[in-house]
Amino acid sequence: MTENSPLAGASSKTPAFVRDSFFAVGNTRIIDAVLMMFFVVRIATPGIGLPVNDVAGLLLVAIAAFRRPARQLSGTTWFTAGSIFLVSFLAIVAIATGPGQADVTRLGRILIMLLLAGFIASGRIDIISGLKGFSVGLLANIPLFYAGIAPDTYGGLLTGFLNDKNVAGFTYAIMTVLLFIIYTKTWTRIALAGAGTAAVVLTDSRTSMAALAAALIWLLCARFLGPFFRILLAGLLLSGFFFAENNLSQVGAYAAREGSDELRERIDAASLEKTLSAPWYGHGLGEATVQVVGDPWFYHNSYWGLITEGGYAFLVVMLAFLAFAGFQFLGKGKQTPEARIVEAATIVILLCSFRLGEVFITLPTFITIGIGMSIYSQRHASWTVRQAAAGPEVEGALFPIQQRVR
Repeated sequence: MTENSPLAGASSKTPAFVRDSFFAVGNTRIIDAVLMMFFVVRIATPGIGLPVNDVAGLLLVAIAAFRRPARQLSGTTWFTAGSIFLVSFLAIVAIATGPGQADVTRLGRILIMLLLAGFIASGRIDIISGLKGFSVGLLANIPLFYAGIAPDTYGGLLTGFLNDKNVAGFTYAIMTVLLFIIYTKTWTRIALAGAGTAAVVLTDSRTSMAALAAALIWLLCARFLGPFFRILLAGLLLSGFFFAENNLSQVGAYAAREGSDELRERIDAASLEKTLSAPWYGHGLGEATVQVVGDPWFYHNSYWGLITEGGYAFLVVMLAFLAFAGFQFLGKGKQTPEARIVEAATIVILLCSFRLGEVFITLPTFITIGIGMSIYSQRHASWTVRQAAAGPEVEGALFPIQQRVR
């Protein structure tokens, strides 16, 4: 243990299970950890009306704006350009289609999430602390739910403060993958994968189960494969995802949900019709809803939702962010283990987006983009130094070794 370790000065008799857990505070930035812990809470804030997680995100961004960046972002002008274009374009679309409260609220939320990703990438937000806080919130949500303290909004399936079983499934799935950044020992990762999978199963979100399985397979296999076989693996995982989605609905207890699946099919049909009828610039923010059997329903496809709200421009920009940050397209320098973890998290995002309605514009997605952008920048900076010096590559550690849980 070095003197720079977060546990420096701790007794050597400290139990290993405490040293190797998120209870080991060390260099944890408490403000970031606490605010990101509240990212789990999707119920309305009393007196404000906005969800608690959005308020927590706004506070975190406001605090981070007054901090100095911990690292310079190299080679990420694509994010700045894409963000400026996206916000400007969506604002123009809102004016053209008739601005309403939904446009203002949603555009503001998108702006906060873009800032969140940028501040994570620059180190203004300590993502290690944030992930620890988020994991505490997710862990606490489970006993609080079964104790009857957290809300039960879906007939006994795990929802809690996440307020929806599919949101809960997606959040537990993607955070299970992202926490691999902190927990590097094999036994802790096995335990994490098992606990995360169990939590996703408790939500009963079929889409999230299949997406998490695909992400874990990617983590196991992708590092041994070259570019061609990685593309082949991606195709196999996509095929397997749709196979599982289509066939799980006919197995066991899911076969009894025929009425629910029929309603979903009607919602999908109406959603596709509205998507295809949208002008090239979309119908405006907040328009990814349809009327079925007299009630409003959100889309069950995030790709269609982006097209409906902001046309193909909205979809292309979001996919570009995930391509560059998530899959490190055009990334320079040596690929890192953290890059593969972000790839797996991006797979969860892209797969869940086929069957869930609000995946792209969420805190977990922009956390992933922020982490991926930081990795991209560090790789680019390392490559630039190596090219200039024509010497050994300078490793730009995104996550200092003393801050990881071993």
